[in-house]
Parts: sequence; structure tokens; C-alpha cells
Amino acid sequence: MKYQKLIGNQSASDNKLQKRLRLHQSWWRAFVLGEPPGPHPMRASETVGSSISGGEQSFSNFLDKYASRAVKETLDERNKHSKGMINENRLFNNLLSSQPLCFNFFGRLKYNRDLATIVMQHFYPEVKQVTAIHFEFAPNAATNNDNSAHDVAIEFESMDGKKGLIGLECKYSEPFSPKEYRNDNYKRLYQESDAFTGDYDELTGTKYNQLFRNQLIVESALLNKACGLGLSGLFCFEGDDNAKRTGNNFQKRLKNGENRFKIITFKDFIDAIQKQELDEDTREWSMMLWARYCELILSEEFTK
Repeated sequence: MKYQKLIGNQSASDNKLQKRLRLHQSWWRAFVLGEPPGPHPMRASETVGSSISGGEQSFSNFLDKYASRAVKETLDERNKHSKGMINENRLFNNLLSSQPLCFNFFGRLKYNRDLATIVMQHFYPEVKQVTAIHFEFAPNAATNNDNSAHDVAIEFESMDGKKGLIGLECKYSEPFSPKEYRNDNYKRLYQESDAFTGDYDELTGTKYNQLFRNQLIVESALLNKACGLGLSGLFCFEGDDNAKRTGNNFQKRLKNGENRFKIITFKDFIDAIQKQELDEDTREWSMMLWARYCELILSEEFTK
């Protein structure tokens, strides 16, 4: 590859999609951030192009002050009882991780609920007003008996006055977890909920387990009356055909699946933002989202 030293080391184990996205994030690091390659997450003696160093101090993995603020507040609010896991090294220093991506896309919306409302209404017409946005979050009332959490959780007031919850599973380059998880609470929630048409063993298998556990958080919150309307979705890169195919198949295993579970691509999300009347700073943020996560042509010459 030309410019190998500037772009930095890549990973021989990447699949085709991961390879392309890693190269794009390496381009972002080199030409936008102007930083050298950081440590390889698995081999400390090596560097990799999609990593930086010192992100805990620079916050350069985040696109704006709102994403950085949301990161600080989320970490400050967490305690030993918090559900979900935040790997701070991946959050601050791994450009390819979906964790910083969540804050980059939804951090600004956390503090601009009117814009958040308009954007979420584009995908979920039941939303009257977004009331809060959380990261790595599950309601206390969710009784999955595990550490599952929504990557992004949006609380809202519905058009008919109910308290609503949208739980999003966010993917960038990583595949769905192949690990199977089962416990007695999964089976109980599956049986008590009216959400599922798919077979329990299939839903808890390797193909759908991650989306199924994400859905169980919503169903548990509904059964325990923590919300009156529960919705969910997959938030993913528009070029990730495997994620979209898995999401579509999971959707078919839910009752009223097209309304209950949405597949939202980064491109569609940014389009929904850019159709609004935006101030200059917000429009620039939307363009930076597009450049970092969607516009692979910017790094195309470095594939040769």
C-alpha cells in the first residue's frame, strides 16, 4: 500500500468490511486528527492505524464538545450497579469502536431535545417529544438477570401520552457476538411478552442472541411498567449488508416487527438531520459525521 507509514499498520485478520473501515479510520487519524498511530489493542508492542494515544486527555476521538460532555457525564454517573460495559481504552483511543460512535452521533442530540425529537420522529412516528438520551443504559426495572444494556437508549413521551423507550443496538465494523446466552429470566420474559413470533432456541442462538437480549430489555421494562411503549432498533453502517440482513430477519421474528423494530443506517440518520433548518455549527457537525463514518471515497486512494 502506498503511504503505509502515514496510514499505519492494518490488521491481516480483518474481513473485507473491517479492512475498509479500519483504513478509513486510519485516514481520519492521519489527515484530520494529525496524530500518529496508537497502540494495538491486543499487542502492546505494536501500533495500528485505527488507534490513537492519550485520548483520555485530548478527547480527540469525539467530534464535538457535546459528545465529549456526554462521555464525561456518562462516566461520572456510572457506578458498580450500572448495567452494560464501557471499556474506557476503546472509548477514548479506538477509532474503529462503536462506543465513541454512539457519543458522536447522539451526544449533541442529548442536549438538543428538539432536534432529537424531529430526527427520531423520522423513524418512530410515535414520538411526541424526546425527554432523555442515555448511553450503555438499561432501566432499573429491566430484569434480564444479566449485564445487558442498550448502546443508546432514548426516553420519550408518545403521541398518546405514554412514557416511551427506544433501545438501539449500534454496530460499526464489529460482527454480532457469536456467544450464546441463556438464563431462566430470558425464557420467562420470552413467554410473558407479546413481542416474539420466532422460536426461543433460534432467538437465543448465535445469529440473533445480541438483538434478542437488546429486545428483552424493552420487553422487561414494559412488563414491569417502567414504560408504556417500548421500541427498538439496529443502528449500523449502510454498507454492512450482514448487519442489515440479520436485522431484517430478526424483525420478521417479532409481532408487528416493522413498527416495533427499525433498521437505521448512518446515512439515513444524517439525511434526517440535514433536512432540518440547522445552525452553522450543527450543520458542520453533521458533515463531520458524514466524512468520518460514511464518505469512504475520501480515503479511497489509500486502498491502492
